[in-house]
Amino acid sequence: MAACPHCGGESDGWILAQAAALYPPVVRLIRRRIPDWQPQDGLCPACAQTFAEQLNAERSAGSLHLTTHPPGAFPYYHPDEETVLSQPQRLPAYSSITGAGVTIAFLDSGYYPHPDLAATPTWPDAPAWAQLAPRELEAILSAAPLRLAHYVDLTGDSRHEGWITPSLWDEAGDSWHGQMTTVIAAGNGLLSEGHFRGYAPGARLLPIKIGRAGGRIPEEDILCGLQWLLEEDRFAAYGVRVLNVSVGGDYEQPWQENPVCLAAEELVRRGVFVAAAAGNSGARRLLAPAQAPSVLTVGGVDDLNRRWSPADPEEVKRLALYPHNYGVVQESVEGQRRRRRKPELLGLARWLPSPILLPSPVLRETVAIARLRESLLAGDEERLAELAAHWVHALHHDPLYRKRHPGENDGDWRAEIEQALRKRMNAHKWVHAYYQHVDGTSVAVAQASAVAAQMVAANPCLSPGQIKALLMQTALPLRHLPRARTGAGLIQPTRAVAAALRAAGGPLAGLPSSATTPRRRPDAPLWGESGRLLYVGLLAPSAEAVSVLGPFNGWRRDATPLARCANGWWHGHLRLPPGRYPYRFWAAGGAHGSGEWLPDPENPLRAEGGYVEDHSLLVVRETTSDAIGETVEEAR
Repeated sequence: MAACPHCGGESDGWILAQAAALYPPVVRLIRRRIPDWQPQDGLCPACAQTFAEQLNAERSAGSLHLTTHPPGAFPYYHPDEETVLSQPQRLPAYSSITGAGVTIAFLDSGYYPHPDLAATPTWPDAPAWAQLAPRELEAILSAAPLRLAHYVDLTGDSRHEGWITPSLWDEAGDSWHGQMTTVIAAGNGLLSEGHFRGYAPGARLLPIKIGRAGGRIPEEDILCGLQWLLEEDRFAAYGVRVLNVSVGGDYEQPWQENPVCLAAEELVRRGVFVAAAAGNSGARRLLAPAQAPSVLTVGGVDDLNRRWSPADPEEVKRLALYPHNYGVVQESVEGQRRRRRKPELLGLARWLPSPILLPSPVLRETVAIARLRESLLAGDEERLAELAAHWVHALHHDPLYRKRHPGENDGDWRAEIEQALRKRMNAHKWVHAYYQHVDGTSVAVAQASAVAAQMVAANPCLSPGQIKALLMQTALPLRHLPRARTGAGLIQPTRAVAAALRAAGGPLAGLPSSATTPRRRPDAPLWGESGRLLYVGLLAPSAEAVSVLGPFNGWRRDATPLARCANGWWHGHLRLPPGRYPYRFWAAGGAHGSGEWLPDPENPLRAEGGYVEDHSLLVVRETTSDAIGETVEEAR
C-alpha cells in the first residue's frame, strides 16, 4: 500500500497511478488548488472524487454560451468544458462489446474514409492530417487497415465498386454526410485519443453511395441501394446484419404500395435489421422507408449537451424533443389490423461530435483554431501572436486583429482575438481540432444502428424483430413528452446489449443483469452483512481474476473478488446500507495484462469520479420499511 500525496491516506499504488487518466478540467482545478502537483504524483479515488464534486459545483445552472461575445454555437456549463460531450458520456456504452464480426451497411449521398474507421484505435507515425494534400490522404488511407468491407457507387448509369472508385475520395460536400453517419456509428475516436468514439468501434462497414449531383436522393435511388443488397443475397456475402438508412423518400404513400418500403421489408424478412431516420421537419409525415412496419424508425432528443442521469426524474424531464417527423402506420398481424406509432425509438439528435471532412480547407482552419485557443487559455502571448499571424496569412482570413499587434493595449488585443476566434468557431460548429457538432435524425439513427450491431455481436441468434423489440423494451420512457412522438423512449445502449446477452441463444441466458436486485440468488459470493442485496457482474472471458472496488472496500483491488461462472461471466453480491456508491471492476490477466479498472458496462447510472471515464453508480435508498436499491429497472 502507498500514501495519497494529497490527503496522506493509505491507498493501493496501482489505483494511485490512475491519476494519469484524470479528466483534464479536473487536472486544471487540482493545479489551481495544489500548484506543484503533477498526475505522475498520483491521487487516491476519494480525493479525485472531491475535486470532481468541486468542478461540478462550479458549473453554471444555465449555459455559458450566451454570455460570451459573440455568443457561442453550443451550450456548455464550465469555462474549462467548452466542447461537447461524447456519446458514451451522455448515454453510457457497453464498451467491452464493440460490434466486431458484424457489418453495418449504409445508404447515403457519399462517403470519405476516415482514420476513426481504422482497425485499431492508434495510428503509428500519424501524419499531420490537416497539412496533407488530397492525393496524399488517399495514398495513406487506402493503404491503411480500415474496417470497410466494400464500397459501392450506384449513382449514374453504371455501378462502380472497390477502393479505386473515384467517388470514395471525392472532396465534395456530398461525401461529408456519409462520413458523419459511419463515424458516429462505428468510429473509434482515433483523432480524439479515443474520446469521441461510437458505440460499435469494432464493426465493419459497407458504404453504398446513392443519389444525384448536389446530394439529391430520389426515392428510386434508395430503392436501387436496397435492391443491390437483395440481389444474389449480397447482404449475406458481406456479413451485413444491420442497415442504416439516413435518407428518406419523395412523398407520402401507404407502405404496402411503396417499392422502397417493400424492399426494406424483404431485407428484414431475410434477416437484416433496418433502421431509418424519421426526418427533420417536425411534421406528421413519414417518408419511405420510415413508414415500413418492420423498420425501426428513429427520432431524436435534445439533451442540451448536459450531464444527466436516467435515475433522476427531474433531470429526465429536462430532455426535449428534436423536431422529428412522426405518424401512424397500419399493419396486419395474424389477420388483425394494428396501428403502429412511429418513431418507435429516440436517439440523441443535437450537439453530437462528428468528424470534419479531412480534405477540406475547413480542417486546416479548425486545427489552427485549436492551437490559438490553447495559447489563449494558457496566456502564451508570444505563441498567440505567432499563430494569429499564421491564421491571417496562411488561411487568408481577415479577423478584427489583422493589423493589431501586442503592445500597450494587450487586454484589448486579446479580446479582439477571442471574439474573432469565436466567430470562426461558430462558423465551423467547432468542438475540437478534428470534430464539429452536428444534429438531425441521421445522427440519432446511426446510434441505434451501432447498438444493434453490438447486440448482434453479443448474440448472433437474434432476429431483426427481436433486436427491435429489445431496443424498445430497454428504452427510457419519456412520459413528460407527447406519446405520439416518443415511441418507447430514449435508447439505452447498456441495457439493450445486456438484454441481448440474456435472450435465447445468448451466452448469459438465465443470469441476472449487473447492478440489479436479483429475484433469486445465483451461486455467487456475498460480501457485506446488512443493507440491500445487490448483484454485480462483468463479462470478461479472457480475465484471470475480477473484483469489484469502491468506497465500500477502500478501493482495494483484492478486497472483493468475484467468482467465474459460465462463458466468462464473473459475479457476486454486495450488501450495502443506504448511500451512493461509485464503483468499478478490476480485471487482470489475458487481454487485461497486469490489470485494468473498468466501469460496469451493464449499468447506465454513472458518477463523476474525476477521471475521463466516469465510475458506475449504485444508489441504495432507505424507506420506512427497509433499505432498497436503486437498480437499473427501478431507475426507469
